[in-house]
Amino acid sequence: MNTIWRAVIVLLISAGVAAHATSQGPQVNTLMRAKLEHSQKILEAVVTSDWVGLERNSRELEQLTNDRRWTVFTYPEYARHSAAFVRAVQDLHAAAAQRDLDKTPKAYVTMTLECVECHRYMARARIAR
Repeated sequence: MNTIWRAVIVLLISAGVAAHATSQGPQVNTLMRAKLEHSQKILEAVVTSDWVGLERNSRELEQLTNDRRWTVFTYPEYARHSAAFVRAVQDLHAAAAQRDLDKTPKAYVTMTLECVECHRYMARARIAR
């Protein structure tokens, strides 16, 4: 299990670096930084079974996806990645509300992977331009 958590931490760090490196503009960078902070707090809550913190941070992360800055990019592929991330956050929030020890870490990993995939896509889209 330690290997999985190490991989998740590496993915989070990679996502943070990708968000910073792409220079998306100050408003989007602020939003992405808030997303990363919530993601880090969620990881801590998952590992420590802090259900209250997990519910709070997953709910706040879900609310971030309703921010107008979240949809600043109009690429169809970005919309697909964004929708997958939102579904993963909603699944995480539901697992946290149910206090499900099996679904919660899986939902967290799915959410993290969706985040990383979107950042990879955005990096490739910028390189292509």
